[in-house]
Amino acid sequence: MDEELLDIVDENNELTGESVLRSKVHAEGLWHRTIHISVFRKRENQLEFLVHLRSKFKDFHANQWGTSVGGHIKSGDSFEEAVKAELWEEIGLKVDFAKLIGGYWRKRDKNPDREFTKNYCFEFDGDLADLTFNDGEVQEAKWMNVAEIQNSLQKNPEIWAGTGAGLVGVLNFLKENHEI
Repeated sequence: MDEELLDIVDENNELTGESVLRSKVHAEGLWHRTIHISVFRKRENQLEFLVHLRSKFKDFHANQWGTSVGGHIKSGDSFEEAVKAELWEEIGLKVDFAKLIGGYWRKRDKNPDREFTKNYCFEFDGDLADLTFNDGEVQEAKWMNVAEIQNSLQKNPEIWAGTGAGLVGVLNFLKENHEI
């Protein structure tokens, strides 16, 4: 499989005009862009998020739980193209981009992984049986309500790819921009 090219940005998230192989981006700690999509639903007056156990072969956060699907924005791709591709590749969903909530940025400097992440949310009214996990990036998936995720993050932070702060950011965004 060919390695993907990523557009490089500066520390202010401005495109530099340079495109570099993903491995070099991470090896050299170059700023780049990613997208995350938090898939949620409402059940019994509770907000639940689709969480998944990342593949043991991932280069970052292998064998850890994540609260969003997503990935790198390939060189030349629009946000819409990246979102649609990641939702399809990771969970088998074809989604109308207009149905997504969001588009807020988060700067994450965990050198050598230095990225600006454009975050979206998607309200999904289906169940796990409606999803497919065919790309080898997901070992397991399940729905968890916010209290369950927060409790697990507090008791076992080492099993999570993200942090409580990231979840709080998503919750605050949803409260401001969507009726939850």
